[in-house]
Amino acid sequence: MRPVDRVLLGVLTLDGFIVGLLSVAFLNVYVGSVPVPATALIGGLANGVLLWLAAGHTGTPARMLPLGGWVIAMGFGLFAGPGGDALLYTDWRTLLLVVFGAGIPVVVSWSGRLPQPRGTS
Repeated sequence: MRPVDRVLLGVLTLDGFIVGLLSVAFLNVYVGSVPVPATALIGGLANGVLLWLAAGHTGTPARMLPLGGWVIAMGFGLFAGPGGDALLYTDWRTLLLVVFGAGIPVVVSWSGRLPQPRGTS
């Protein structure tokens, strides 16, 4: 892997972490009195795109690093803060975030339609 590919993979991993933070932060959005966890679907689609981009730089399992960044951000959301409050609750919205956020990239990876790394045939 070229050095520029390593740098871009690191940037994509940071992007995965940022997507995870934003997904956790906006998961508990309400419209009126109805919870609307739209960030679960948006985060899953963003993770799928990040995986697609990472696959263009490496064919190794390191292409999953953006998803790893997202998982780390999810872990931060599960820990309680200094006042005992947590960003993620044990309800259906958190389950939906995990299913879409990790499920879409896994389906993209298993589909066999990821691009080949540049410079290979």
